Amino acid sequence: MPGSDLVPPCDSSGSLPPPSSRASVPPPSSSRGSESRLSLEQAAKLREIDSLISLATQSKEWDRVVTYRVKRAEVLDDDDERASELCRVADILEERVGDTPRAIAMLEHARHARPSHVGILLKLRQLYEAQHEWGHAVEVLDGLFRTSSRARERGTYRFGQADLALHKLGDEPRCVAFLELALDEDPELDRALSLLISIRTRREEWAELANMYERLLDRLTGAGNKERAWEISKKLGTLRRDILLDGSGAIEALRTATDLYADDTESRAALAELYANRGDRALSVRELETVSVYAPLRADTYQCLYDLHARAQRPDRGWLAATCLEELAVADVTHEVVIEHFRPEGPIRPMAAMNETWWDEYLCAPGADSIVGDLLRAVSATAIAIAIEERAASVDHGNDDVSDVGTKKDNAKSDLAVRTFGWAARVLSITHPDLILLPNVPDGVAALPTPRPTVALAADLRTRRTVQEIAFLAGRHLTYCRPEHYALIFFPTLPALSSLLMAAVRLIVPRLSAGAPQPQLQESASRVVTELGERLPAEDKAALEQAVLRLEARGGKLDLHTWIRHVELTAGRAGLLLAGDLRTALRIIKSEVRTVSDLSLDTKRGDLLSFTVSEAYGKLRERMGIAILSSLPLPAPPANRRT
Repeated sequence: MPGSDLVPPCDSSGSLPPPSSRASVPPPSSSRGSESRLSLEQAAKLREIDSLISLATQSKEWDRVVTYRVKRAEVLDDDDERASELCRVADILEERVGDTPRAIAMLEHARHARPSHVGILLKLRQLYEAQHEWGHAVEVLDGLFRTSSRARERGTYRFGQADLALHKLGDEPRCVAFLELALDEDPELDRALSLLISIRTRREEWAELANMYERLLDRLTGAGNKERAWEISKKLGTLRRDILLDGSGAIEALRTATDLYADDTESRAALAELYANRGDRALSVRELETVSVYAPLRADTYQCLYDLHARAQRPDRGWLAATCLEELAVADVTHEVVIEHFRPEGPIRPMAAMNETWWDEYLCAPGADSIVGDLLRAVSATAIAIAIEERAASVDHGNDDVSDVGTKKDNAKSDLAVRTFGWAARVLSITHPDLILLPNVPDGVAALPTPRPTVALAADLRTRRTVQEIAFLAGRHLTYCRPEHYALIFFPTLPALSSLLMAAVRLIVPRLSAGAPQPQLQESASRVVTELGERLPAEDKAALEQAVLRLEARGGKLDLHTWIRHVELTAGRAGLLLAGDLRTALRIIKSEVRTVSDLSLDTKRGDLLSFTVSEAYGKLRERMGIAILSSLPLPAPPANRRT
């Protein structure tokens, strides 16, 4: 573009209307603004040129319009105004004259005046690509990259360069370099990542691909992008494990994935296999036990656990894993032999009773909350007394009510069900409840609403259930007789229990506002709410105050729904412990219609499956002296079976 072609701008009346395809460029400067900065001679020249532009435009002599506008640009001193005028010239050349190369030349002159103007650069990119001048288009994208301060835009421009380098210039190495730069700017740019993985994989550049994943993982972790970091850590772990044969590196990457999402069972299962392959069987077992918690119906988990325990000759743990495979209907002949050889014929015969430490450490299901327990221990006796009085006032005394236990106690201590419940209470270290036999107890076992825990047993329970089944029912039922759980017999729903605890907490923190009581709360605990404060003994109120202080210290949050579920799941575990056989426990659970806090059959079944293979259950069986000890070795899995 020769410099002699440059001349002064005209006013807006002589300019063309902006076509729809034009790049966004600065609006033309007014002649009045231009003249104020020019000498009288320049201003006169501008007016003369503007008149010529106006005449040429009216007669549609576009070549003359171009010539005059170039001269107008030449006379302007301001870079912005000159660039705007040259952009008008480029538009005329493209739209009216049809001379794209000259339009590009004018835009390059405008770019020289305003190198960071995005509109000029975008228009140049469009025209260079239309002319198939791919190298120039790549260079313009570099200019766009440098003008932007936003990481996502910068990454997109780098990806545009990579795309042109690969598909238009056939320069794959340069494409790879641009892709790396794009991901450095924007680690979330999926298109760049997919293309780079495709190229590196085809070229088998595994080390380079791993290095890229590592850089991305660092960037994503630093940016707090948990989901994306998790995806990359899994890709890196798989690459290191399957291609680079870097077991330690794969473990590191997969460990990162499980740290980000604890319920990533796929990564945990892969970790378990890697640990087993390098001889760390304890770590492998731990990962598989965690997998069983998040995916309790995954049969491969129990298969791998059986194999690990069999190789280590741990008969009790191996037998427990085999019973899970039996429940999932995937046990093979080897498992069936082990199951039947070690299956107990009756309830457990412990050498030591449960203690409070073991209960908390080994038996409790997730969701335990010591503060909820302390709150209920403090108020349960008083709240239950009020609830019983309220119930008695509403009972039709003309009816024979099972709560009137004074005349129905049975002294038949020789009854097997009664003796089994007494034995269960001793094993679980729970205060022995009152036991009575009644002719009609629909489910065989029922709690009676009395101040002291009282259990009604069907007189024909022994003929309806095996001893192991009665042991399961006893363990599950007695769990609700623990002091911190007994209130659930009288306040079994979430609204009722919430109302009780809210009333208790407000005795200590009166300013606590719970809003207007809900109708269901009023119905479930009306007298308890109003009378609890007056009737609570001083000793219990002091204990309540300590519990409320602890509650306030952690922000006053209680998750009673989770806590109620925890109690029911723990009760199922206690039943399993006493029965000593998963098949027996699940046979009862599957036959019942028992709704506690919306717990589904799959949830209860899954909890017992994962608990059966847990380290906690294994240790509890050892502590109580009921773990299988046998000199007969477990059949080892085939040598070619992956663990």
